[in-house]
Amino acid sequence: MNIQIIHRIQTIIVLLISLMLLTACSGGKIIILDEIQGQGALDENSATDYTVRTIEGAVMGYAWTVDPPSAGYFSNADNVTSTIHAYEVTSDTDVLICVTATGKVKTPPCIVTRDVTIEDTNEMPHAAASLDKPKIGHGQSVQFTNASTDPQGEPDIVLYEWDFSYDDSDGFCCECVDCDPRHTFDEPGIYPVQLRVTDISNISDMLTLPLVVEVVENYAPTVTDVTHTRTTSQAGNENEAVQLEVEFVDMFPPDDTHTFLWSCDYGFFDDRRIQAPLWYPPDEPVDCDINVVVTDWYGLTDAGLCHQWVTDFPVIANPSAAGNVIPSQDLQTALDGTINPSDWMFPNHLGDGNVVFMSYWATWSANSMAGIPLLLDVYELYKNDDYYQLMINESDPPSEVTNYVILNGYQVTYWPLDTDASYFTRTRGWNAGVSEIPQHVVFDRDGRCRWAEVGQLTWTIELQLAIEEML
Repeated sequence: MNIQIIHRIQTIIVLLISLMLLTACSGGKIIILDEIQGQGALDENSATDYTVRTIEGAVMGYAWTVDPPSAGYFSNADNVTSTIHAYEVTSDTDVLICVTATGKVKTPPCIVTRDVTIEDTNEMPHAAASLDKPKIGHGQSVQFTNASTDPQGEPDIVLYEWDFSYDDSDGFCCECVDCDPRHTFDEPGIYPVQLRVTDISNISDMLTLPLVVEVVENYAPTVTDVTHTRTTSQAGNENEAVQLEVEFVDMFPPDDTHTFLWSCDYGFFDDRRIQAPLWYPPDEPVDCDINVVVTDWYGLTDAGLCHQWVTDFPVIANPSAAGNVIPSQDLQTALDGTINPSDWMFPNHLGDGNVVFMSYWATWSANSMAGIPLLLDVYELYKNDDYYQLMINESDPPSEVTNYVILNGYQVTYWPLDTDASYFTRTRGWNAGVSEIPQHVVFDRDGRCRWAEVGQLTWTIELQLAIEEML
């Protein structure tokens, strides 16, 4: 016999004996209740009323209970009519409901019970899911999102099982039990993906049709260069906007498509999502990186960058300089190779070059000679940076220049000669064509003149500021 039934019989016997004893001792009028009225079966997760009628005696109170308590509970449990709230069950479950009626002092209580069935009304869950990309490159992953539903609510689903290479003939093979998994596919091919969901009553459902993932052979793009029309620009000057372009190669597949995303902490782009945007410098001097990410259709990426220097100094025009950059004409060298290499070179083209300072001097110019010690101090400050300092002698004999430099132990990047003044003629345009010696000019990393001065330098703060903004 079922243990639960035995337990209930024992409970009823004990209650009957107690009732008989109380009746014998009290001599009062006993309470007699009719059968409990209500449904013999109720649905899980439902609320159902039960009531009891008094046949004899005066009832002072009621107490309703359900056995086992895990099956549900009564609200208004002290009334003649009470509501049982059935919990969810995994199968049809028999329970015992009981009402105890109590009367005046010494009146024995009356207990009535009734068996009812809580029915498992659970319905089948519905499996549903989606994926973020139906076509990917090998070695990439797909995000799967569960969208399954259940008539009793999503918490009723207790198990999610995924098969990432489902074959109907081989049957379902569980590879993952995450609700929303991300799965990587290493080899090219067509992969049917199946989802099976199971509810608390062990009822399962699978997708009507598996999700399909196509995995193709694919390689990431490779950024080969980030080209830019200038390296140095003036703060807030839209006329000095930088034309950018990212160059890249992509080996496979040949029909791959790409997107672009440019970023910089400063300035702004006319369009951050094209291959060749314009970048406008910010309103304050700064040096910064401009970054770009190239992404193929399958989500593989590569990145590149270029550096930009933004200065307060505008470009100084020189109509006589071709392209308005440092002339490419060679200069003679004044010193031997141990102090000044005879094959010296300096930037005279657009691109990431060096900041170049040129000072024209001559031994016959007192202002030139007086300013040289200050200029040599400037060289000591920046000689370890991307900085060239040229002290270009205008028209002195080579031996005189060499003796002067060696005698004083002077050091700068180069001591070139311009014996026929032809180079000076081309560069003095940055000082409005003035022919006076000394003259000084500073070129940015693109070879464009940004600072110019005529005459003896008695202090170098402005020169240093210009150099530092371009370094």
